[in-house]
Amino acid sequence: MNDFSHTLWNRLFHAYLLLLIWLPLPLGSNRAWAWSLMEGAVLLLLTAWLLLQWRHPSTDLSFLQSIKPSLWLFLAALIYPFLQAISLPEVVVSLLSPQSAAIRHLAQMDPGGPLSLDAHATLVEWLKGVAYGGLFWLTLVLINSQQRLQTLLWVLLANGVVQVCISLLLISTSDNTDVRGSFVNRNHLAGFLELVLPLAIGLLRYMPSRSGSARHGWDRAHAVLRLVTGSFGVLAGLSIILWTTLILTQSRAGNASLLLAFLVVFLFSRADRGEQKERSYRSPIRIFLVFLLLLLGSGAGLEILLGRFLDTNLLQEGRMAVLLTGKEIIRDFPLFGSGSGTFAYIYPHYQHPSIAQHFFDHAHNDHLELLADRGLIGYSLLALTVLTVWFRTVRYIRLGKNTLFAATCYATLLSTISLTFHGLLDFNFHIPVNAAYFSVLLGLGLRCSRIESPPPQAGFDQKSM
Repeated sequence: MNDFSHTLWNRLFHAYLLLLIWLPLPLGSNRAWAWSLMEGAVLLLLTAWLLLQWRHPSTDLSFLQSIKPSLWLFLAALIYPFLQAISLPEVVVSLLSPQSAAIRHLAQMDPGGPLSLDAHATLVEWLKGVAYGGLFWLTLVLINSQQRLQTLLWVLLANGVVQVCISLLLISTSDNTDVRGSFVNRNHLAGFLELVLPLAIGLLRYMPSRSGSARHGWDRAHAVLRLVTGSFGVLAGLSIILWTTLILTQSRAGNASLLLAFLVVFLFSRADRGEQKERSYRSPIRIFLVFLLLLLGSGAGLEILLGRFLDTNLLQEGRMAVLLTGKEIIRDFPLFGSGSGTFAYIYPHYQHPSIAQHFFDHAHNDHLELLADRGLIGYSLLALTVLTVWFRTVRYIRLGKNTLFAATCYATLLSTISLTFHGLLDFNFHIPVNAAYFSVLLGLGLRCSRIESPPPQAGFDQKSM
């Protein structure tokens, strides 16, 4: 590859990074103009990649052969909302979704039409999904060197730190004490931090120890000092800053989901790790645990968060009423759903009188909302896609390799599982930046799980995949 084509590929990668940096800033891209900008940018990046791959091919796409099931499932999940918005004959609508046909009749709508009750809203969701799919694909094909992998990881971590700084700025310059960064809601910031915080923690878990040869006195103290002031110390500091901010968001579901994800991933990754490999990271992780205990002992927002947990009464919270009545939508639209993006328009017909004064544009449960909008078929396509990626990622982690690729697999698995748990009590998957980052991390884990690792070295010194 000549210098000119190399420059073009690097510019494409940098444009991809700039988009990821931008996405959290305009209220998490949770406004029509912001997600439209995201969709346009992803389209331009995909077009540029196709032209470069055609004229100056540099990406070896042979690894795609081994992940075809995940790719086909993901493609089917992306196409599905578009199929919901296609007009069908009346007899087909009545056969596939009797409730949709009945509502069309009562509303005196054209009896022949799409399965979705609002084709426009469904197309809006479809375009968002295409953008998420585009970022998933760009992650697979652009992260083709360890240097790029490291760059992407540090950019995502830096984005988390930017959110911390924005939170501090807003608190110091306004009367609003909510820790919410550039997001509308603190729970959405919590979801974002759940995605980026594990990147630092995953790297810490797999970083080899440099203090093993120093056993006594000043030599050991000097080795520990070198460790703390090097890459390990930077990552530990970032982890503490991000975790403190997550606690300060006071998001019960966010904090509980991350801790539960830790437990699940620990159980998945513990098997088949040799004793020698365990010793390679035991010393650094012990130091990090000391830092974490100091953080928790300082009570930085922890007392308030625990108080919110103790005061929780799900039966008295509006979101629980939404969950209970939302199940009726799934009952009426079991297979094909009411149409992606239609929850806000159809839910008022099911809304319980006790919360009639409130407007709910989301179900506060991503899984329930996706089941209601997409039906069992559409939800299953999404779930199977994620599960196949998790399966490949877990299988790679269980090989027990102590590399940056294994660290990335561990971190992305932790991030995506945490946000999936959080989705049981919130709607982070309907916040564009969180859904986009989820897709990026899913693609990153899948890409790293298909890499043949070079022999491991200390720290981040490897240069090629």
